[in-house]
Amino acid sequence: MVAIERIHPMLVHFPIVLFMLVIALDLVVVARGGNLAARQGVPPMALAVLVAGTVLAAAAALFGDIALDRAIDLGFPEPPLEFHETLGISTLVLFGGLAAVRLLAGWRGVALTGGRAWMVAFAGLIGVGLLLTTAYYGGYLVYDLGVNVIPVRP
Repeated sequence: MVAIERIHPMLVHFPIVLFMLVIALDLVVVARGGNLAARQGVPPMALAVLVAGTVLAAAAALFGDIALDRAIDLGFPEPPLEFHETLGISTLVLFGGLAAVRLLAGWRGVALTGGRAWMVAFAGLIGVGLLLTTAYYGGYLVYDLGVNVIPVRP
């Protein structure tokens, strides 16, 4: 269990940074009238960052589920833990969906320009909002409730 308590806190920060980076890159491409499904330039780099963020978010969710079970076993209140888990899974699904759309568009040769590109970028902005909300509640669990940091007080 000690390994999980060390790995999970470090792991959760990578998807946060990567997802915010990919949306910033996407906004630059879209604002310049580019194609988010292009096979050269910034779009494939942004896609690689998005896929890496999604894989790391899945790993964070896996370790987070283990940490949640441990927290419940230690007596921490379940509702805020479950709420954070729901937000995290929702974030993972949204960014995973964006990755799937981008991969499919590139594979099928469908251009993500104009309105399509703005829709993808807007979905990404919603994802960043969801991501930051998830991070806020994760911070609440650690810094306010002391989940898996301090012993439970009866």
